[in-house]
Amino acid sequence: MARQVVVKASEGHRAFGKLLKRVYHSDEHLVVERDGFPVAVLLSYQEYGKLSRERALEIFEHFSRSLGREIEKQDLTEDQLLKELKEARREVFEEQYADPSRKKRTGDG
Repeated sequence: MARQVVVKASEGHRAFGKLLKRVYHSDEHLVVERDGFPVAVLLSYQEYGKLSRERALEIFEHFSRSLGREIEKQDLTEDQLLKELKEARREVFEEQYADPSRKKRTGDG
């Protein structure tokens, strides 16, 4: 786990390059404080990527669980679900890429 180190915003202003090297070569998260309140965190891009992937996985797992509950609630079989997904995909494709000249006229033109 990364160590959290507090730095003052004024130090960050004076020595930003030094702080960049510090987070790049260490496992530190630098918590930047202004007037005694934390306002930002400086961390390596590698650590940021790791946190981003973890967050994306959490979101995906939450979505998967919610989708699973909805499928169970509607009592859909796998075949029914696949059929509905294919139909929805076709509809979205047609909305996005259909040739406007092929759309039905409504008679108000």
